[in-house]
Amino acid sequence: MRTVFLFIAAALILAACDSPALTPSSSPDLFHDDFSQDIGLWETFDEPNAATQIVDSRLNITISAADTVAFSLAAINLTDFDLTVATSLTGGGLANGYGVIFRYIDNNNFYRFDISGDGLWGVSRRQDDRWISIVELEPSPAINTGPALNTLRIVARGDDFVFNANGAELGQVTDSNLPVGRIGLFASTFDDPNTQVSFDNLNIVQP
Repeated sequence: MRTVFLFIAAALILAACDSPALTPSSSPDLFHDDFSQDIGLWETFDEPNAATQIVDSRLNITISAADTVAFSLAAINLTDFDLTVATSLTGGGLANGYGVIFRYIDNNNFYRFDISGDGLWGVSRRQDDRWISIVELEPSPAINTGPALNTLRIVARGDDFVFNANGAELGQVTDSNLPVGRIGLFASTFDDPNTQVSFDNLNIVQP
């Protein structure tokens, strides 16, 4: 079985430009973006093997290399939150990963909530340049396979996290290693070098 932490460090692709200034998050409605326009809150880039772009009211991530992770970070720091986002696999095969990065501190310290085109889900932690599996990739009937729409949800309260897909709970975990950080959206490839994923209607409120 594939694992969440298949990763090549040299293939991690981020924006070449400086990160946007972080946005404070003190209101009940912490953050919302329907990607109707690019107002500079997300890192976007166009590299030979991967790109993120905000077009047609979506954030699109395209990868054309095997064993590659590409992600776009938002300019917001969060501790506790209730996040939902709609996502669709719009190109490539089913053996991939995509979803939400949260409590991102730097390239070597963050959490990652995956689903895949063939209906798997999992959670991992990147810490001190190592991948640590929290929930091994496993199938769930709640995840729509192929190009269908999936609505993902993460509820974070302190060290406790609840993961949902399409209104169904996938699982709960407790982990105290990363208390605060940025959120992001990502896609990843394994042996198949091509994938494209779109994200829309991201909303974050107080849990």
